[in-house]
Amino acid sequence: MYKVSETVRKRQYRVGLNLFNKKPERGIAYLIRRGFLENSPQGVARFLISRKGLSKQMIGEYLGNLQSPFNMAVLECFSQELDLSGVQVDVALRKFQTYFRMPGEAQKIERLMEVFGQRYCQCDRDVVAGFRSPDTVFVLAFAIIMLNTDLHTPNLKPERRMKLEDFIKNLRGIDDGADIDRDILVGIYERVKANEFKPGSDHVTQVMKVQSTIVGKKPNMALPHRRLVCYCRLYEIPDIYKKERPGVHQREVFLFNDLLVITKILSKKKNSVTYTFRQSFPLCGMVVTLFEVPYYQYGIRLSQRVDNKVLVTFNARNEHDRCKFAEDLRESISEMDEMENLRIDAELERQKSGRGGRSSTENRDSGVADVEVCPCVQSGLGGCDSDGYPEGDREHHVPDTVLKRSALSNSLLDIHEQCDKPQRRGSMGSLDSGMSISFQSISTSTVSHDSSPQNVQSLSKAKGSKQMIHQQSFLGGLFAKRERKVSRAEEPNPFSRSTDV
Repeated sequence: MYKVSETVRKRQYRVGLNLFNKKPERGIAYLIRRGFLENSPQGVARFLISRKGLSKQMIGEYLGNLQSPFNMAVLECFSQELDLSGVQVDVALRKFQTYFRMPGEAQKIERLMEVFGQRYCQCDRDVVAGFRSPDTVFVLAFAIIMLNTDLHTPNLKPERRMKLEDFIKNLRGIDDGADIDRDILVGIYERVKANEFKPGSDHVTQVMKVQSTIVGKKPNMALPHRRLVCYCRLYEIPDIYKKERPGVHQREVFLFNDLLVITKILSKKKNSVTYTFRQSFPLCGMVVTLFEVPYYQYGIRLSQRVDNKVLVTFNARNEHDRCKFAEDLRESISEMDEMENLRIDAELERQKSGRGGRSSTENRDSGVADVEVCPCVQSGLGGCDSDGYPEGDREHHVPDTVLKRSALSNSLLDIHEQCDKPQRRGSMGSLDSGMSISFQSISTSTVSHDSSPQNVQSLSKAKGSKQMIHQQSFLGGLFAKRERKVSRAEEPNPFSRSTDV
């Protein structure tokens, strides 16, 4: 039996992570096929919980795929792996959602909250015993998610945010016609107000930290599939036959798994460094050549395989830096070349099966830019879509009852927390080398969008409630009169509040 080397095996694992972080189902299938993952809902659930290098956003996409029975079975097993005992509902929910980024669609959130509610009822029977109906936990969990969005949407004016009394009024009668104890609701409100719900950090957190330190016209680096490999200080060489004074053309080079970003130090302060963006190159099809000339002992030349065009030439500080950087760069290039091979194989398979017919750019899912086709390569962007998806190849699920993606996910996106110290590799199975990251960064700036959800439809689990008024309150339209069937012409609930911004 043919046995692959450890280097190739690690590369295959990273390719599987890349695929998951672009198309979760495809990544899981690849990892199962390669023997990295057990082909069972429980095996996949444990993988999603325990392994590094998986995008929290893509875990949320995978668990929220309502169209897939297997994914829904994984979600059930996922919840069973978590211990939610001994805490209030909001504390348990906070722990639950640290493992993924909440999707933006209402029906997906509803399903996630339903599974959470079932697991919480298993873990905290004493707390649940105080409720008349088990469904109360589900409704309360949904209300907490909406409250978190209302209280922490950056561009919502303070006077428009949900007040404590509004929160309590909107939850009247949700416990099978009875009210939840006021002290419980007050505690929930105060805890959510004090601390925003956020997913845990992942490899994208570190990429965002790097991106926040770079100024200028730069590509969007913070994509779900992108992770930082290493950082190195090199010196750009305009002419290998011309001697330059030592230290001139200093460059700070950030190597990502699919992109090389070249910067220059703009300013240095006690606790932070700011960089100016110079240029970037996608790794697919890149060739690394080491050389030595009289003026430059530790030369590194990067060129394109397709036409031998030289992209950039560097000189390292010493042989150790050159060897480690070249080793990491070559392995990352091999990783991207493998991604491109998978893309080509998938395209050929589609054409064979007679399902081809869309353009090649629409079928891209490897994250590898095509040098001749993709215009973003020519501008040095190294990607095709702001989410890491090829245009026209995104799956659409659950078209009804949809919130804008920004409505919830931006509020829950972890862009405040950062890794304590930057690591050489941001994912499990990545290469290890002796070159440490020495850059310092300022705090990551908060990305804010208009994320105030409006006109949310009723929960399907609300017993006896077939249709509800569409209101512009986060909770008023959901819970104010859930036992009542109403028509669109009916008078709106007096407790509803407008959250238009």
